[in-house]
Amino acid sequence: MLKIGSIQLENPFLQAALSGYTDYPMRILARRFGCPLTFTGVMLDRISLHPKAIKQSKFHCRDDEHPIAAQIFGDDPKVIAQSAVAFRQLGYDIIDLNFACPVPKVLRRERGGWLLRKPDLIREAFQRTRDAVDCPVMMKLRIGFDNGDAAKEDFWQIIENASADGVDALGIHGRTVEQKYKGKADWSVLTEVKKKFPHLTIFGSGDLMDANTVMQRLRESGVDGVLIARGAVGNPWIFSECIALWQSQPLPEPPSLAQQAQIMLEHFEMIQKQRPGRRGVSFFRKFMIGYLRRHPQRKKALPDFMKVKDPLLFKQLIASWYDVKTSF
Repeated sequence: MLKIGSIQLENPFLQAALSGYTDYPMRILARRFGCPLTFTGVMLDRISLHPKAIKQSKFHCRDDEHPIAAQIFGDDPKVIAQSAVAFRQLGYDIIDLNFACPVPKVLRRERGGWLLRKPDLIREAFQRTRDAVDCPVMMKLRIGFDNGDAAKEDFWQIIENASADGVDALGIHGRTVEQKYKGKADWSVLTEVKKKFPHLTIFGSGDLMDANTVMQRLRESGVDGVLIARGAVGNPWIFSECIALWQSQPLPEPPSLAQQAQIMLEHFEMIQKQRPGRRGVSFFRKFMIGYLRRHPQRKKALPDFMKVKDPLLFKQLIASWYDVKTSF
């Protein structure tokens, strides 16, 4: 049975942290389709140390989504550890330290993936966090800051340190920080990590857009599990599809248009409770792009959804394009 520390997982298909996406609605839908562990969006460590900010509901987990991991990032090991304590007190089951984020504004502040240049600082951050909390601690990495020899040496030093220090799991994306999301993820590095450190629990990430690809990467690399990121946006069915293949069953029948509409409308309503009115419509559009990938007339439908701003009209548009007879 796959475990992250004391947390037991029913299957190896996790929903990765995606800043601006993995809020409560996306997390709870992933769980419904079989995902055993979800992550928050990446959260700045210093936010949790401001009493007024941390009271906001977006930082809290709910009773129906355990186990759940809080992913945090920062630049000071002491502050990172203090933040981990704060999120643990909010009820999160796992702390995930992000040393992978390639977003330019994060790198400019020497956080996230920038720290892959600082193996000693990463080690200190992990050790302080591990000593400060009573839950599993894992880390999210990329395969280096860039493709240079120094970056490769830093990467392997970080892995060796993590192994020696008893990290509960590593999530590794198969691109460098410099690559951002360009090119293809290099899963051969993940394979090498697992071969050199077979006792480490490794979750691979990168270009996991459908269940067949997920299973292929899982088998070929030998990693323990996967972190599904962009492939899960507007596509919670990917988890049930992965589970079916993992259990040597055929892929489930694709969801009908009516079934898709049901999930989309539920997702949209949850977002409306958090972001009422036009704000919710604007926020949901990025999920709509994912949902429309399953629609047979995607290219025709997409422009319509990009124009509508009123929530009621947006729901009516879903009903129209997905041939659902309902009234709002």
